[in-house]
Amino acid sequence: MIGAVVSGASSLLDGFNPWVHAVFDPLHLSGVGNYWQLTLASLLAHKMLLKSLPAISAALFPRAYGQLSRADKQAWCVSLTTLAHSVYDTWFILKFIGHPALNANKMDGFNEEFERYLAIALGYYVWDLSTCLRNFAEYGVMYLIHGGLGVFGLLILTSRQLQFYAIPFLLPELSSIFLHIRHLLKYAGYAHTLVYKVNFIVFTGAYVAIRIGFEAYHSARLVVEVWGRRTGEVFYPFAVFFAILGVTLTTLNVIWLRQIIYSAYYTIYPKTKSKAS
Repeated sequence: MIGAVVSGASSLLDGFNPWVHAVFDPLHLSGVGNYWQLTLASLLAHKMLLKSLPAISAALFPRAYGQLSRADKQAWCVSLTTLAHSVYDTWFILKFIGHPALNANKMDGFNEEFERYLAIALGYYVWDLSTCLRNFAEYGVMYLIHGGLGVFGLLILTSRQLQFYAIPFLLPELSSIFLHIRHLLKYAGYAHTLVYKVNFIVFTGAYVAIRIGFEAYHSARLVVEVWGRRTGEVFYPFAVFFAILGVTLTTLNVIWLRQIIYSAYYTIYPKTKSKAS
C-alpha cells in the first residue's frame, strides 16, 4: 500500500520535470530539473527532523533538555539539526576529496553520485535560508548572505559546473561540528567543564586551518583562474559568482575569527573576563 502511494506520488512529480527543465535549463541550471525532487525530499526531511527533535530530546536527555527555557529548547533542536547536516557534509566531502575526475578538471569535472549528495545538501541550505529569514532579528544580515550564497552556489554545483569547489567550500562544515557541540554543551550546562574547553579549542584550530587556510587558498586560486578566463565550459558569469563567493566567505570567516578568538580566550581564562568587568 505504502509502496503504491510512493510510486504514484513519484510518477505525479515526474510530470513536472519537463516544466522545471524548460525554466532552468536556459539559465544553465540543469541540476534543478535533475534533482529538484531529491532536494525537496531533503528539505522536508530536515523540517520533519526539527519537528521530531523535542520528543527525541526529552526522551534521551530528560535532565538537560527539561531544564531549558522554551527559546533554548528551540535553539537546542536547531543545533542538533545543523549538527546532523555538518556530519553529513563532512562525510561525503571527505569521501570525494581526492576524487580523480574532480581534481583533474576543477572547472568541468563532475561525478553523478557527488551531484546527488550535493542535491541533498541543497535541501538543508534551503531550510537554513528560510530559518534565517524567519529569524532575521536573531541571525542578522551576515548569516542571511551566507545562506543565500550557499543555496545559489549549490544550484550551480549540481549542474555539472565547478563541482571541485564544493570541496573547499563545504569542508568547513567539519569545523562546524565542534561549534554545534559547543552550543549543545552550553545549553546542557557544561559551559565551564574541561570537555567544553577542549571542544572549543579544537573548533578554533579547525576553523583557522580549514576556513582561513584551505578554503581561502582555493578561493584565491579560483579568482586567479577566473581573472585569466581559464574556466573551461563553465558559464562564465557562474565562475565569476563563485570567485566572488570565495572572497565573500573568506571575508566573513575573517570577521568571525576575531569573535571566535575572543570567545576562545575567555573560555580558557574565564576569570580574566570577570576581573575585567
